[in-house]
Amino acid sequence: MWIWLSLLSAVGAAGVGFALKRSLTCAGAVGATVAYRAVGGGLLLALVVGAGLARPVGSDYVWAVAIAIPFELVGTVAFTLALREGELSLVSPLFGLLPVTVTLGAALALGEQPTAGALAGIGLVAVGVYVLGLGGARGLWEPLRALATHPAGRWAGVSVLAWSVTAVVHKIGIAASGAMPWAVTLALGSAVALLAAAPFLPRSLRTAPEVASPTSWLGWTAAAGALYAVQQVGLQNALERAPAGYVIALSSVSILLGVVAGIVLLRERGAGRSRLGGAGLVTLGAALVAIYG
Repeated sequence: MWIWLSLLSAVGAAGVGFALKRSLTCAGAVGATVAYRAVGGGLLLALVVGAGLARPVGSDYVWAVAIAIPFELVGTVAFTLALREGELSLVSPLFGLLPVTVTLGAALALGEQPTAGALAGIGLVAVGVYVLGLGGARGLWEPLRALATHPAGRWAGVSVLAWSVTAVVHKIGIAASGAMPWAVTLALGSAVALLAAAPFLPRSLRTAPEVASPTSWLGWTAAAGALYAVQQVGLQNALERAPAGYVIALSSVSILLGVVAGIVLLRERGAGRSRLGGAGLVTLGAALVAIYG
């Protein structure tokens, strides 16, 4: 079951990225993020109330929220700053490190020990995501060198570390409140926290790069919010059932889906050989995690 839930999360994440790119117009990065997370949180809250999924929270809930929300905020802002400071081909490969850092963090904090086969799969997914993000546009080692030498690389590293912490804390929050109530907490909590922090963030993150139709922006924001809700349903329920490293590795298939969407829907044909190799590694790695996890 957790495998299908992780893949559902991947589909939702790929859809969020696709819709969010089109909503970054009238409200800017901060406004668009607050809006789609508020929409997604509202849908998740309606699901929790309608299905009667709420339950009394445990003693660990408050401190899980106190850790998860700030790190989620840091990860989101750092990711946006990384994209602002550098090209996508420099930033996105570094997120191939996320399955590895989450696996290490879960092993240290939660005592989750992956099997040898699943660990190999996580490694293949990480390398595959790196190659997919590279897209043949840069030298093989340039993104890793950027961790130390380029502002975009440093911001991407901060984002990876912050989101690694939140992935581990998700497990604690889920145990204290349940998968779906925790998804509501994360969505609405991060929206409120980002809105509160907005006055202190760079102006470029709060202003729109261009003027677009408000109707179009509302439509894409609603789509991003709905897909974010789908992502959270899959992610949090999968984390309730399986080790964090396994779930994040399979959820990384979202990058593969994004590449497929770019090729099929946007007619992108660049760096085909590199993308094909990366796609193969992600697919093989995901299969190993599913079989041996």
